[in-house]
Amino acid sequence: MRRAHAVERRRSTAGLVHGSWLAVLLLCCLVVAGCGEDGGSSDSFSLDEKLARQFDLYEPAQQAIVQRVAADGGTVLRAEWESWLSPPPAYRFSDVDLTKLRDRQARVIAESRRRAAQASVVDLNRIRAAGLVDEYCRELPKGGMLHIHPSGTRDRDTIEELLIGVNPIVDGLAILQKANNGMTTMLYPDEIEFLRNLPVMHYLDYTAEKRRAIHALFFLPDDPPTHPFERFEAVFSISEVLSSDASAAAWVDEKTALDFLTRAAAQGVTSVEFTDDVSPTPAILDRLRAQAADWLARTGVVVRWNLAFDRTLDPGVNAQIARQLIALVESNPHDELVGIDLLAKEDGAPALETGQQIYGPVLAANEMGRIALHRTMHAGEHGLVMNSRDAMIIGSERLGHGVRLFEDPISVEYTRLIVHLPIEINLWSNYRLQVVDSFEHHPFLPFLRLGLPVSLSTDDEGIFGTDISNECVIAINHTDITHAELKAMSFNSLATSFAAPDIRSALTRQLEADFQHFEETWEEVALDPAA
Repeated sequence: MRRAHAVERRRSTAGLVHGSWLAVLLLCCLVVAGCGEDGGSSDSFSLDEKLARQFDLYEPAQQAIVQRVAADGGTVLRAEWESWLSPPPAYRFSDVDLTKLRDRQARVIAESRRRAAQASVVDLNRIRAAGLVDEYCRELPKGGMLHIHPSGTRDRDTIEELLIGVNPIVDGLAILQKANNGMTTMLYPDEIEFLRNLPVMHYLDYTAEKRRAIHALFFLPDDPPTHPFERFEAVFSISEVLSSDASAAAWVDEKTALDFLTRAAAQGVTSVEFTDDVSPTPAILDRLRAQAADWLARTGVVVRWNLAFDRTLDPGVNAQIARQLIALVESNPHDELVGIDLLAKEDGAPALETGQQIYGPVLAANEMGRIALHRTMHAGEHGLVMNSRDAMIIGSERLGHGVRLFEDPISVEYTRLIVHLPIEINLWSNYRLQVVDSFEHHPFLPFLRLGLPVSLSTDDEGIFGTDISNECVIAINHTDITHAELKAMSFNSLATSFAAPDIRSALTRQLEADFQHFEETWEEVALDPAA
């Protein structure tokens, strides 16, 4: 990334506010938002004073963990961390305080919904009534997608073409060792029985029936509709058969990406951030640069990458990779590798414990001006409620999923008033992996109405059986979302991307023109009496 961009784009503290003026800023924001009617609580301090005191602890905690991890080479344990974030007893929140805070947020949500309905030039109620939701969503300009894992984008056609092209040897017992390991991966009994009895041979040597059964292993079964995370993780172990032929590896990766980007471009996507486990080497940066240029020319989609860290790995291993990445980025100016991400299931691998050895050094290097590397994190999908809060404080500028954040009204208030936290939303993924039990209960729309720059993505769309237009359809069919809010999410996807400012500006201008044409068409459709 160019150093000039580093100055303009440095958001290394994720909007964290420091110093004695934080309380004044917060109180001013609350007054402007019309929240002063809450008044004082039953004890010495008002809700607003308690919030200001709580938020004033976050930036010092961030600096303390950066010092401990990046400068001193140490680790912050959970008990110490929570002590840093705990206000004095007189400032702690009562149940009455939390009820008031939720009521305050509910009023903001309701008012935001009213304003969005007034600002919508397309009436989605008429679109719903006319049965035009699918068509509307196909044509809606999407902007960017910020939460995409390339190997998870392979749809059924791509998988079939890859299996035929590679024609790998399929060893059912070897697949079971990795895809049904009893810890991080699992398969269902019928799948286990099939693989145990599968003779070892090339894919194309199997009968059509067995090929169909092998093909099905690359996706989540439709019945049941939802699955434990371990069945999802099994797909990536199964997919290793596609890389069994090293000579075909480059073709597999290229075809995977181009098939997805071609589909995305046809649905109005102009920018994508891949989260991928690329190796931090100069040769890899050269490869990403060449791929970004080639894929832009062939699909019209701007592609950037976030380096994926696996939270289930030993923290020392991740710390070493982080140091290598910092050194690489510092010595090799580039535009393509723009950030980092921490992924894998959160249960048993909390954001603080697994992220501090990565995000602390990267944040410190950003603050010193050595690099300009952005940070997102899978947090709030599963695991501890405080993972979203901790991810923000240790330096994440965006959250992937963030669903459980909504259970913490104090952190929600912090995100909406102080950091305006972007959240990468994946509706179908969250349902299929049992993060939410229904779309009506998903907090993406309350987040958006609270002012958070939410955007839609598809996560691992091939595995889940979705695409970005389907995410739009889900939102319209299961919530009272408005056209103005869908439009806002499209623009949020570009405004909160990690691409360079000039790229974001150009894509935003294109999106504005695309929406002008779209709205001229669909405003007439919505006004048509037949609709």
